[in-house]
Amino acid sequence: MSDLNWIWHWPTLELELSISLNAYEYLRSQTQANNEKERGGQLFISVENPQGLFIEIATPPHSKDKAGRTWLELDPGRCKEEIIYYNKNGLILVGYWHTHPEPTPNLSGKDIQSFREFSLNNHETLPTPIAIIVGQSTSQNGVRAWSIQSSGPILAEMKKISVSNR
Repeated sequence: MSDLNWIWHWPTLELELSISLNAYEYLRSQTQANNEKERGGQLFISVENPQGLFIEIATPPHSKDKAGRTWLELDPGRCKEEIIYYNKNGLILVGYWHTHPEPTPNLSGKDIQSFREFSLNNHETLPTPIAIIVGQSTSQNGVRAWSIQSSGPILAEMKKISVSNR
């Protein structure tokens, strides 16, 4: 039996980030309609995973988050609680995800500012966060990832691989 696995690759950084089919499908299920507010959550990986950087958890939107059609502020209290909880369970924060009301998502100036602030607030553990944005398209480009570097964001290439489960 095989399962699909998605990988984002940054050739210039020599970095790959994997996400399970279940986590990827969860993100795809969060597609934002044109008249809805943005929503998002945090991304956690296991440092023990033999596949390298592997997204284990994409936290769901929270009722305490503040949002509009083209903006999102994750509730700091919920974020702190999630970080503490998942750290105790062997997972570490790598960034956050959110939706956009466009088919192929792109980072906006506000996104870049938000991710930099996110990095500053978590600078000891997260100097270069991962940003995943879920757009409306069902194509492969409907979910995109960036590495937020001090020199600017770098868009990842996405590839789908097949992984055998035995």
